[in-house]
Amino acid sequence: MFFGCENLSFKYGNVEVLKNVNLEIEKGEFIGLVGYNGSGKSTLLKVMSGILQPYSGNVYFKDKTLDEKNRIKIGYIFQNPENQIIGVTVEEDVAFGLENIGVPREEMIDRINWALSIVNLKGLEHADPNTLSGGQKQRLAIASILVMEPEVILMDEPTSMLDPKGRNEIYNVIKKLIKMGETIIIASHQPSDLEEVNRIIALDKGEIIFDGLKDEFYSKNIIDVELPFKTKLEKELHFRFQKLVDELCQ
Repeated sequence: MFFGCENLSFKYGNVEVLKNVNLEIEKGEFIGLVGYNGSGKSTLLKVMSGILQPYSGNVYFKDKTLDEKNRIKIGYIFQNPENQIIGVTVEEDVAFGLENIGVPREEMIDRINWALSIVNLKGLEHADPNTLSGGQKQRLAIASILVMEPEVILMDEPTSMLDPKGRNEIYNVIKKLIKMGETIIIASHQPSDLEEVNRIIALDKGEIIFDGLKDEFYSKNIIDVELPFKTKLEKELHFRFQKLVDELCQ
């Protein structure tokens, strides 16, 4: 198993938030994680990243149980980027994780420049993160994860606090990451966040109620989620075409 979990459960006190969750993620997949508020999406991502420890069951990465050594390969993007921005400057913020693991200075500079170029923040190395826009802060948070060279990236509603411009900035970064072959799971309520995914996992009350192709998810109306624009347009065009064919055949 490249990444996933078996019989995963989690409790806050006596409240069971995740119930016997089983997932298997292939390398390079881009997956949408959906569900109503309180369904367990954020908790699942935090447990699978190692931020929270499971009540029972295990998380696996490359067939090994997730632990302090290999969890560095799992990157986590918070909903609020300010939760993970700690540097005085953009450059210092991106360098923080690398300094903690003792990456040599020359390699550190190369990695920082690469990560900032991916998220389109080159030229802002010496800027105060507090002066950045919401979209820029979220891109900075992504850069601070990318620089650690993760093999899996977990995103917890990364566009929910952003305006349309900021959301578009994040979509552009995500598209780059997809082309790079990154393995990504994104939890979201935003239809546009799910535009490029192929597979959707739906949670309800801590249990998986659907795990399959995006088109099947929307066709079965598993839960009440608005269609992404592209899917909505394709359905409308198909409906109109079919209506035209029916009229011509009459």
